[in-house]
Amino acid sequence: MEVEKSGILFHNVERIRETSAGPLLDRVPETVFAQLDEPATHTSSDASGVELRFVMNAPTVTLMLAVEKAAEAQVAYIRYGTFPGTWSASSRILTPQKATITIPRPVNLFRLQALARQQHLAFDPAVVRVCLPYCRNYFYGVSGDVAVPAPTQMPQRTYLAYGSSITHGSLALNPFATYPQLIADRFNADLLNFGFPGSAWLEPSVADYLVGRDDWQFASIEMGINMLGAFSPEAFRQRVRRFIAPFAQDSRPVVATDMVVTDYPEDPAKVAAFRRIVREETTGKLPYISGLDLLADMTALSSDLLHPTAQGMAQIAAHLGDFLASQVPA
Repeated sequence: MEVEKSGILFHNVERIRETSAGPLLDRVPETVFAQLDEPATHTSSDASGVELRFVMNAPTVTLMLAVEKAAEAQVAYIRYGTFPGTWSASSRILTPQKATITIPRPVNLFRLQALARQQHLAFDPAVVRVCLPYCRNYFYGVSGDVAVPAPTQMPQRTYLAYGSSITHGSLALNPFATYPQLIADRFNADLLNFGFPGSAWLEPSVADYLVGRDDWQFASIEMGINMLGAFSPEAFRQRVRRFIAPFAQDSRPVVATDMVVTDYPEDPAKVAAFRRIVREETTGKLPYISGLDLLADMTALSSDLLHPTAQGMAQIAAHLGDFLASQVPA
């Protein structure tokens, strides 16, 4: 289901769509996109867990990329398998101006590969992973001899995570500090991140699409925070019931959770009602863990008292990872 183009595997990318700003990477197919509640503002094209993967057959490779304008620095991180690049090849700053970034092949690649085999690492270090930032990313081309990695060079199982900006990884500082990525690393698994900042509205088409994918082996579903403002408790209940239904019928391990600790002074009773609804609707259908059991400490949130810090992400990953470990075969 992932895009392959110009010798590159676009991981967690369903399509490259032409826009007035350039070729935009998007995580959902056009048919699903058309059925979203608010496709014009949906964040399926806000990258998370999106990587350009390739094997280098030349000493250097050059990519031409750009990002949308953003308040924060937008950084692409470079990894050789699971190894970050050295100080001069660990990251590249991206801007709205179309620009090239050059990636060198490690001079000690054979040594890295030997270590990877010895330690049973999930990725072959020959697989270059350009991990793109959280914003909208545009791909214009590649220069240099590259090839799509073989399946045997990448993890043999995959973890899928659905949720809000918290799953997406906002304020985790870098893509490798999000709770889904930390969990994937713990399980030696690949990651499909379907965190949609502000847009996790539990659309039926999204549930059907995710369950219909055959490229993941276990999953987690985070529900609630994006729907507090726009949905009544009863409307939320109907969405939860429909969203989890196909996951509950699937044979793969899937766990459900609701909101981590959050400050919502407008209506604390509604927060409690949403938590209760998720718990009630998942009973007998999916294993459930309260978001408060994942993160209950407000000091592990950013100043908006909503998004977890990197430390908060680590706490969520530890607790949700433990819960998944009780459900997922070793």
